[in-house]
Amino acid sequence: MWDPESAGIDADALRRFLEDHVYSLPGAGDPRAEFTVLVTGSRGAGIHTPASDIDIDVVCPQTVYESVLRASFEAGVIKAERSFWFVLRDDDWDRYFGKEMGRPHFSVTNLNEVEQHFEQYDDVHIWIWTNARILADPRGQFQRIRDRFKGYPKDILIRKIKYHWLLAAYWEIDVYPHHHVADDELLAASLALLNGVNETLRVFFLAEGKPFPYTEKLMRLAPTTALGRELLPILGRVVDMVLGKACGSLDPWDRLEEAFEYLLVSSRSADCRRFEQACGKAMIAAGVDPKWVEADFDNIYELLSGELGPMP
Repeated sequence: MWDPESAGIDADALRRFLEDHVYSLPGAGDPRAEFTVLVTGSRGAGIHTPASDIDIDVVCPQTVYESVLRASFEAGVIKAERSFWFVLRDDDWDRYFGKEMGRPHFSVTNLNEVEQHFEQYDDVHIWIWTNARILADPRGQFQRIRDRFKGYPKDILIRKIKYHWLLAAYWEIDVYPHHHVADDELLAASLALLNGVNETLRVFFLAEGKPFPYTEKLMRLAPTTALGRELLPILGRVVDMVLGKACGSLDPWDRLEEAFEYLLVSSRSADCRRFEQACGKAMIAAGVDPKWVEADFDNIYELLSGELGPMP
């Protein structure tokens, strides 16, 4: 089993927290025989800082989950009736891991839901589960589900790449208020560019057949991909321009227009041309039809019609 000390977690404090709040949950019956206990998030993935939270996920069979959910809600352990999310509310919460690590919390999920995450190729959840570290796993119930995942089928992967590539363009081209006349559109313009950046980062992972992490970790983990290592400085500059860290002397609208043209107008930006070429090459290598890549934003109907998934 994994050693929590390797992620900066005091093993005795973790053991006390689990005894006090996980293995004592009402409705659990025999929790040690039914509960898979995982460390997930940044500490599970090994990308934590000293201040990172300790994310704990508890996974159990459906019948046990329903019993724990019902009994915990009736006992006031949790506030929501249909999902299990526990946050330690005591004033002395730091008695376990200290104030630096944040207030202890954990969730409980049923095994059927975990299976669905893999069956439905739910990217973020697959990233969470495949990077989870196992503290306890009775009868290997979680490990068996995780071991069945062998990556995305090619047709699913290509659809995902197309979806997120077009969604990035949708944000940056269609949502961005090109004919802005008032500063109350600054929020929409900024979000359009930043959301486009995030969708592009997701493509970086998918182009290598990898699930992408939750939004908070996209920029930080992008360098684990080949496209990220090559192109992250370009996206980083766009973000800096949107936030005013670059070109800060410009009027906000001028700065956003500069960011838009730098990222999307290849006739004015050598970095834009390099960006398009690198992404196009990677998508083709992943199996996307070269003609589709060449058509680029002309494929937008595939996204807006729902052919590639839910509409934005």
